[in-house]
Amino acid sequence: MSEVDYKRRLVELEELQHANRMVTVGTLTAGMAHELGTPLGVVLARAQMILTDDVDLAEARADATEIIRQVTRMTEMCREVLDFARPTPATRKPVDVVEVLRQMIRLVVPEARKRGATLTLMNDPLPAHVLADPSKLMQIFTNLTINGAQAMPNGGIVRLEVDRTTHEGAAYVCVHVRDTGSGIRTVDLPHIFETFFTTKQAGQGTGLGLAVSERIAREHGGWIGVDSEEGNGCTFTVYLPALAA
Repeated sequence: MSEVDYKRRLVELEELQHANRMVTVGTLTAGMAHELGTPLGVVLARAQMILTDDVDLAEARADATEIIRQVTRMTEMCREVLDFARPTPATRKPVDVVEVLRQMIRLVVPEARKRGATLTLMNDPLPAHVLADPSKLMQIFTNLTINGAQAMPNGGIVRLEVDRTTHEGAAYVCVHVRDTGSGIRTVDLPHIFETFFTTKQAGQGTGLGLAVSERIAREHGGWIGVDSEEGNGCTFTVYLPALAA
């Protein structure tokens, strides 16, 4: 591959990653809008109570405290989505995969709840360090987790697990994303990482998420595996080279 072709490929990859990130931001924003309804209702009710003539000082302070708590919660939700949307320079550094997963869960919870899905990080895993761009890892885990929630139209559990394995003598951190949905058809499995391939209905997916996630994993010296049986859920596993202890 010539230097020109290589640079063009890098530009195309960045464009795909950005496009996927914007689609994901739209999905997260929809979930967040749904989630904001409850705290906004609390803020409105408490503010109205403060305005009544018969409220005493202690009640007003309690209402003000609750308003501050709810507004802080909403502000944090908005900040996390904006941080995800904001482009950042690609920088690889030692990253704890477990902390990235915890941050991702906070980001995705509103969308998951909207769909009746629960996110669970299994077994309180120990830190697992890799050399990576944390924003790119966030993109992978967000894509896979949202896909898992969308695969369960009647609700269910998306289980996230972290463990370690060896492959050809090298150590890898593994992140498993397991859903309890309908699984992937055998005929579709060979194509799921192809750009713009999707099994979702029109308007529900672009076919970018898995393709971009697989390319990011390859950029980091890893890969994504999939284990699925139609009707019995699906597990995506992200393999990333582990940092030496």
